[in-house]
Amino acid sequence: MSTEGIDATEAAIVASMLASDNVPDANQAGHCFSCDAPMKGLFCSECGQKNDNYRRSIFALVRELFGSVFSLESRIWRSWGALLFMPGKVPREYSDGRRTHWSSPVRVYLAMSIILFGFMSFSNTHLLSVDADARVKDGIEKPIEALTKQDIQINWDIHFFETQKSIDLRNKDRDFRLLAICFADDGSSPTIDFSDIENNVEFGILPDDDTSGCGGLDITFSDGKSLSKEQSGTLMTNFIRNPIAMTRSFNTWLPRLMFIMMPFTMLLGALFIRDKKRALLFDHLVHAAYIHAFAFFLLFAGIIASNFIAGTRIFQAIVVILLIYLPISLKRMFGRGWFKTLMTSYLVGFIYLIIITGSLVALMAWDISKTLPLA
Repeated sequence: MSTEGIDATEAAIVASMLASDNVPDANQAGHCFSCDAPMKGLFCSECGQKNDNYRRSIFALVRELFGSVFSLESRIWRSWGALLFMPGKVPREYSDGRRTHWSSPVRVYLAMSIILFGFMSFSNTHLLSVDADARVKDGIEKPIEALTKQDIQINWDIHFFETQKSIDLRNKDRDFRLLAICFADDGSSPTIDFSDIENNVEFGILPDDDTSGCGGLDITFSDGKSLSKEQSGTLMTNFIRNPIAMTRSFNTWLPRLMFIMMPFTMLLGALFIRDKKRALLFDHLVHAAYIHAFAFFLLFAGIIASNFIAGTRIFQAIVVILLIYLPISLKRMFGRGWFKTLMTSYLVGFIYLIIITGSLVALMAWDISKTLPLA
């Protein structure tokens, strides 16, 4: 950049200003390219335009872009370090105006959401999967066509953070025709009524006999349509064998629901903790966004750790961490007494789980029902 026409003092100030950023001096000027106002930093104080004419090779621009992305700014690491080890510090200081020091809650939330669900899709990982091992009881010798559920013993288990590869390996030598017999067997079926939720589905598991651990399944949709026993059995058997359809729907709706639940959490929190200075709706929303991002981080860390530790133990650890982390964060954020903090944390958390679980089940059922032939 030329310094002709300005005195030595002004030239020194301009040179110092230009050296304070990573944009080449040759691509900058002492006056704004857009409004011609004197530049006092990297961005114009009058119109906000960046002091950069971008007139350099595309390779240089790409190199600068990648350098900016992969450096991730020191505040990214600083923000995550504080979020992990000093619960409540980041949302409190961000709400109080220290916003250039910490990454914004929206940025942290969206970045962690993309990382988590992108990795789940790439690695074909299921947060929840069902293991059902059906076997013919000892001493029974019948052709498979003559078997009933009383002839079959089924053992159930729940797994967390399993990959489809692990599920396929586990199911490799299993006869899923036995499982279909269990689900398709006739019987009466109590149901749980969710009729106040649009497009909901009612699930009812038939009572087990004394020893089989095996029951059929009734599925009835709120518009009166239903699946036959055979269709219900096929649906559940396919889910146990390959839960990809459920997982795809889960990965679609969970981030959307959690994004919607942030303002709802804000309103819930404001019912219990109110303050015109440090507990406005904005404060609750900031806190909710950082908490959601932290929860996503725990799930991502759980998926990684599941390669070395049983998924069930990891899930239990995540629950315990959240039960400890949430009240500590709320305490530092709003400075209330421990009794009110604990009551607010767990009551809001309980309501949150009820709503998001019910909504997620209803939406997933509606999503999957679109591909099923209903009677």
